[in-house]
Amino acid sequence: MTIAHQRGAEIESLQTHDAYSAPPLAGEYSMAKRRSRRRAKNEGVPSIEQIRAGLPLSALDALAAELNVERSVLAHIVGVSLRTRGGKRGGDTRLGSAASDRLARVRRIRDLATHVFGEREKANLWLTSPSRGLNREIPLRLLDTDLGTQRVQEILGQIEHSMPF
Repeated sequence: MTIAHQRGAEIESLQTHDAYSAPPLAGEYSMAKRRSRRRAKNEGVPSIEQIRAGLPLSALDALAAELNVERSVLAHIVGVSLRTRGGKRGGDTRLGSAASDRLARVRRIRDLATHVFGEREKANLWLTSPSRGLNREIPLRLLDTDLGTQRVQEILGQIEHSMPF
């Protein structure tokens, strides 16, 4: 068999082979892993549409409980007056889009802190305690502004990469 015939047979074999039964390429394994990690990491993160429509007040209650902080503290950070919401818990009471965005920001930073510290309890403790890298400010209280959030993210990045502040 000549080289041309061999090459033709190989091409024919590839064309008739079921593409779905072929083993994945080496790079496909790592991409699948990254996708599954990304899905797990984004689990519970609200979508843009949900934020624009307004998250339920129960999302604020749930995050306050997870962080082990008073509901009123988290409400202040996201810019919501619980009195104007009638003090209702749960139900169909929704936050405005701006407050929903800030609540999603707090959750995202809490998730980042959990990643950096490896445990949710350690992340919650760091977020609710004065931080030397933030001039003894409590990180959670800085999350009411974009600039404060950026500073908290910088400090978490420095902690993650073992850089002194």
